[in-house]
Amino acid sequence: MTDLFTRQLDEAMEKSRSLAARMRPQSLEEFAGQQHLLAPGKPLRAILDKGMLANLVFWGPPGIGKTTLARIIASRADAEFEEYSAVTSKVSDIRSVVEAAKRRLASNGRRTIVFVDEFHRFNKMQQDAFLPHLESGLLFLIGATTENPYFALNPALRSRVSIFRFNRLDDEAMRALLERAAPDAAPDAAEEMLRISNGDARVLLNLFEMAAATLPQGAPMTPEHVRETACQRNLDYQRLGTDRFDMVSAMIKSLRGSDPDAAMYWMVRLLEGGEAPEFIARRFVIFAAEDVGMAQPNAITVAAATVDAVAFTGMPEAEIPLANCCVFLATSPKSNSAYMALHRAKKALREKPLGPVPLHLRNYDFTDEKQGDKDAYKYPHDFPGHWVDQEYLPPGLEGSVFYHPSDLGHEKRAAEYIARLRAVRNAAARDGKKLPGDSE
Repeated sequence: MTDLFTRQLDEAMEKSRSLAARMRPQSLEEFAGQQHLLAPGKPLRAILDKGMLANLVFWGPPGIGKTTLARIIASRADAEFEEYSAVTSKVSDIRSVVEAAKRRLASNGRRTIVFVDEFHRFNKMQQDAFLPHLESGLLFLIGATTENPYFALNPALRSRVSIFRFNRLDDEAMRALLERAAPDAAPDAAEEMLRISNGDARVLLNLFEMAAATLPQGAPMTPEHVRETACQRNLDYQRLGTDRFDMVSAMIKSLRGSDPDAAMYWMVRLLEGGEAPEFIARRFVIFAAEDVGMAQPNAITVAAATVDAVAFTGMPEAEIPLANCCVFLATSPKSNSAYMALHRAKKALREKPLGPVPLHLRNYDFTDEKQGDKDAYKYPHDFPGHWVDQEYLPPGLEGSVFYHPSDLGHEKRAAEYIARLRAVRNAAARDGKKLPGDSE
């Protein structure tokens, strides 16, 4: 009775499997795309051809074959394929995996691959628990992730895996896949499916399956029907996926390049993909401080006000202040001089001796006669132009220059002011002259 029930369940499950699942490649010859990794002579291709086992991480967008390739590797190496959930499995479950791997290796010499999907959710305790078994060679680990594994993995595990970056499937690979699934599809409908699926094989096959199932009997498949079935274009963006950081990077680089059109496009694409408007507003604040800087000092005020406006209005209206801020930042003059001064000061802190705070800058009253006039702090407001020459850096760093202003926007005036003061100071130092406020 159990066997009959199991057989009926298997048959029912097979019928309910999606087209994407039924068309999952079983061999390397059926696998589409990733030729930058799988072309003859490439390292990953060598692993497959030799039936080798190695600890690997596949990093890339969803629906491009990361899990499928892991299964093909296990098959070609005649290894057991054990799936481990980084989300639901506990550290204690690793013991079961290890014991099964030991029995398998002892009884028939068969090795074990542990496959971890959503590898970026692999917490530190799970990573540490696997380490000794990877080191001993009892287990081989293959992880699949849409997030940057260099951020997600601790150094000990990262040093034991080879990371391969997967790309979205190109048009050629997607067309070949659709040709296998739907050789008779009308060209214009096929192009619409390719456009909507945007390099995601799973989306492509699921879209075709749904479009075919909902097509009136005898009616041709049209681009309009495909669009109605899809409802909304599958944007190449995931809330926590690698594309998120690529698109944020594109937006910031467009702002830095003073291209308001490109910056607006990437901002809208992020919002349409589901990005939180608060996140974009925070990025604008950082950009205003780092890249606009002293060339337009009120840029950070505008960006900070945008944060408040976004929080106050909420979506969808929040996109309006975001659009204003985006255009303002893109069209503002740019200077990273303050940002670079910060890093130069940090570098000096790391590499130069840590001199004491000069006596005249310390937090106590210098009217004490024992200190002497030479150690007295000169109050700049007491001097012409509200400036007086005195040293503010510790011994060993005298004369160091960290801030190099640009000649754009507000900073042009700041640059002229600083240049005048430095010229006076340098001339006095060169000629041995005393400046206002120097003690006799």
